[in-house]
Amino acid sequence: MSDNRTEPDLFPTTSTTDGALPALPLSPEEIMVRGIWMAWYECNATVISQPYPSDGGLYCNATFDGWDCWNYTSAGTTIHHDCPTFLRHKYGSPTGQAFKHCREDGTWLTHPDTGRTWTNYTLCASNKETLQRVISIYYSGYAISIILSVAALLIFSFFRQLHCSRVTLHKNLFVTYVLSGAAWILMFALMDNPVMVKENKPWCQALHVLTQYLTLCNYFWMFCEGFYLHTLIVFAFANDKRLLIICYVIGWVGPLIPTAVYAAVRGSKPELRHGCWSSTTGENWILTGPVILSLVVNFLFLLNILRILLSKLRAVNSNEAHQSRRAARATLILIPLLGLQYFVIPLKPNTASPVYDIISAVLTSYQGVLVALFFCFGNGEVINVVRRKWKVMRERLGSVDMKRSNTFNVSLLETTYVPRNASATGSFHRKSEDRLSPGKDSRDRTENTPYTPVVRDDQDNGEV
Repeated sequence: MSDNRTEPDLFPTTSTTDGALPALPLSPEEIMVRGIWMAWYECNATVISQPYPSDGGLYCNATFDGWDCWNYTSAGTTIHHDCPTFLRHKYGSPTGQAFKHCREDGTWLTHPDTGRTWTNYTLCASNKETLQRVISIYYSGYAISIILSVAALLIFSFFRQLHCSRVTLHKNLFVTYVLSGAAWILMFALMDNPVMVKENKPWCQALHVLTQYLTLCNYFWMFCEGFYLHTLIVFAFANDKRLLIICYVIGWVGPLIPTAVYAAVRGSKPELRHGCWSSTTGENWILTGPVILSLVVNFLFLLNILRILLSKLRAVNSNEAHQSRRAARATLILIPLLGLQYFVIPLKPNTASPVYDIISAVLTSYQGVLVALFFCFGNGEVINVVRRKWKVMRERLGSVDMKRSNTFNVSLLETTYVPRNASATGSFHRKSEDRLSPGKDSRDRTENTPYTPVVRDDQDNGEV
């Protein structure tokens, strides 16, 4: 069957010359149902009714998959069709094509989850340009987050004045931004290579599991930030070292449990081990469950922290506008630190939504940028420490330059103002003799040593 078939008339018109009412426009669902029935009718009349090819080759049978019609196809080949026109009313105008693979044994490829004959309509349900834009956002966001996180780690590690428990928590969080961002960049690069995804190597599956673990570590350390701050505010005399140990266990050991359970459950099901485990399955709730729980608890921490902050502001009799500004500022700063911006995109819609995908990509990949700006590069304490260090370094460099300048001047005097007719030793003896016989006329000395300018020395007030 040729792919250049004409689109059936989905919008029949009714003549109004006889006074009859025009047909009402069909809904997208009705258009889709009618388009499927028309495609099925045409497929039965023109393709399925044809006999099996008699050239002795091996073919997959002609079939109608529920959306489109597929002719007899040689074994070991893949056939492509333009996306059905009725899908445009639901997914827009896709730029890709649907395809169906005929295996070497003359049977159509089956879906690994359902075991049924499968046609890949993935590119028909998504706009390729939007998808590329979303992937670009992820790449840029993770790359900038990695750069700023590494710079923040260097600053926190270099300045001893910044070494404290609070900064230690920030450093661990920045480490998770670096590691998880690098892992996701590798995953996106891998997904862009269909050959590797199809081969489904063990290292590819291991990279997927490692990426999930590092992502969980990122969320768990955000929870540690909220837990530590809330504990210090509520319990003023809490032990910092004990809190740090608890945070280390939660941040690095805690994610191992759901990750191991997820890997064991998914690895035990052969139908879920395809495509480098990139597809979303029901087992993903093993990972998303702890994430949602940590975000909800962090939200409760934030509410209680703001309540305590406002009560303290009222206690010092500050004006209401000032209280509101302080509370708003604290909220804006803590939202990215605790990961609460994810409440903007709680659930992914069932239908493709470019707006949702773009917002999700920005909030997810650029979170490390916001945290680095708020808690390192825009933090007043960090700025003051860096300024003091820069001032000290400039003073040291200035003193070194001054010493070098003095050394250069002395060397210049020694090499330029030495008499041409006398050696260095002779000049030294002549100076000693002049000092021992101050009554001698200086005019006689200058006559014996031509081109010897007079240079005063402040220490001996004599002549050099």
